[in-house]
Amino acid sequence: MPASVLPPLGLPRRLAALTAVLAILLVAGATELALRLAERSRLEDLRKESVELATTFGAYLTHIAPSGDPGALAVGLSGWSRRHITETTAIVYLTNGVELVAGAASDSSVDRDPDDADRDALVARAPVVRFRNTPLPAWQVAVPLGMTEPFGVLDVRVLTGRLGDWARTERRRALGLALGSALLLAAGVAWLTARWVGRPLAALTGAMAAAHGGAQGSPAAPELGPPEFRDVARGYNQLREALALRERESEARAALLALAEQAKAYDRLALSDETAAGFAHEIGTPLNTMSGHLQLLHEDLRRRGDVDGVERVQLLLTQVDRMAKIVRGGLERTLWPAARAHPTDLAGVAGRMLAFLSPALEAARITASTSQRAPNTPPVLALADPDLVEQILLNLLKNAIEAVGPDGRIRVDTSTTDGRAIVEVADNGPGLGPDARAHLFQPFVTSKGQGGSGLGLAVSRRLARTMGGELIYVPTDQGTRWRLTLPPTEAV
Repeated sequence: MPASVLPPLGLPRRLAALTAVLAILLVAGATELALRLAERSRLEDLRKESVELATTFGAYLTHIAPSGDPGALAVGLSGWSRRHITETTAIVYLTNGVELVAGAASDSSVDRDPDDADRDALVARAPVVRFRNTPLPAWQVAVPLGMTEPFGVLDVRVLTGRLGDWARTERRRALGLALGSALLLAAGVAWLTARWVGRPLAALTGAMAAAHGGAQGSPAAPELGPPEFRDVARGYNQLREALALRERESEARAALLALAEQAKAYDRLALSDETAAGFAHEIGTPLNTMSGHLQLLHEDLRRRGDVDGVERVQLLLTQVDRMAKIVRGGLERTLWPAARAHPTDLAGVAGRMLAFLSPALEAARITASTSQRAPNTPPVLALADPDLVEQILLNLLKNAIEAVGPDGRIRVDTSTTDGRAIVEVADNGPGLGPDARAHLFQPFVTSKGQGGSGLGLAVSRRLARTMGGELIYVPTDQGTRWRLTLPPTEAV
C-alpha cells in the first residue's frame, strides 16, 4: 500500500508501538548484558577449574613418573576420566635436548605439536594459561612436570563450546520472552491509553469541532478520563460559556445599532415626506404651465411638419404628465401612488425611456440597446402600471449612466420566465462593491457621495412591489445587472 494512503496512527497505537520497541530494546539489551557477564563469569570459573585440574593431574603424573618414564606416563594418562575425555584432552611433551616431543596422550586421537605456552611453562617452571580459539575454543593450561628439574610439560585443553551453545540458547529464549513481553506490554499500553487518553481527547476534539460555527449552541465537552483531562474539559467549557456570552452581547449591540439606524432612517423619511409635500405644492403650478407651453409647441411643430420635433415634444409631454400625476397623488393622499395595472408592452416602455434619455446617453458617449423581438412573436406583456414601470426604469438607467464611463454599454432585455414578465437592465461598469451590496435598497445609503440621496433603489423596489412584482440585484462577473419581475397578463 502506498505511504500516501496509509491511515494515520492514533495516539494509543503510536504509544503502543513505541512501548513495544522500547521494551524489546531494553529487555534484549539487559538480557544480552546479563548473558555476557554470566558467560564471562562462567568462562573464568572454567579457567580456574582447568588450572586446578591441570596442576592436580600434573602432580599426580610427577608422582607416578618422577623421572619422566613414558610407560608410567601412559599408564597415568590411561586413567583419565571418560567425562574429561569428551570435554578435555591432555598430552605430555618430554624434553629432548632443547625440543619437546610428544610422550603420551589421553586419547589416541590427540595429536598436536607443542606451542609457545608449553615452552613458556617449561622455561618459567610454572603453569601457563592461554585461551585458544582454534581449532575449537578452549582453555589451554601448560604445567611443567618433574621434581627439581622439569622433564616435560603436561598440556591440558578444556573445551568451552558448551558454554557458547548455552549462551546462544539463552539468547534465543530471552529474545522470545522479550518479544512476548513487549507485545503484552504494548497491548496493555494501547488499551490504557485509549481509555485514559484517547476517549477524553476524542470527546474534547468533537466538542471543539462542533463549536466552529460559534460558541452559542455548541455542545459542552464531557469531563472524562484522568483529572488532568477533566480540568482541560472544564476549562474549555468555561471558555465556551464566556465566548457565548460575548457573542450574545455582540448580537445585542448589533441589533441596537440596527434599530438606531432604522430610527434615523424613519426620521429622515418623515422629514422627506414633509419636504416632498412642500415641493409637490410648489412644483405643481410650474408643471401645469410647462405642460401648456409644450402642448402649444407640439401644435406649432405639427403645423410646420417637423416630425422629429413633434416626437421629442411628445416624449416631454408624457413625462411631464407622469410627474404631474405623482405630484397630485402626493398632494391628495400623501401616500404612494396606487398602481393602475393593465396589459403593458415592456419592450415599448423600455424603448420610450431610452429615447427619452438619448441626449444624456449621447453626451456621455454610452451605447444603449434593447433586445430585438423576432418576427411573428408576441410582445412581452405584463399586468403593470406603465407610469410606475417608467419610473423604475428611469432610476435604473440613470444609475447605469452614472456608473459606466465613456464608451460604456447599457442593455435592456425583456423576456418571460417561469410565468413572470421580466425586464433586465445591465451595464459594463465597475459593478457594486461589498459594502454597497450589503446595504442595497436601504434608504439614504448611497455610494455616490454628496451627489446621491440613496432613495432611487428603495423607491424603485417599493413601486415594483406595489404592482405585485419584485426588483432584485443579479450578481454578475462584470458590471451591474438588475431584474424587474412583474405579473403576466394572464393574472387578470
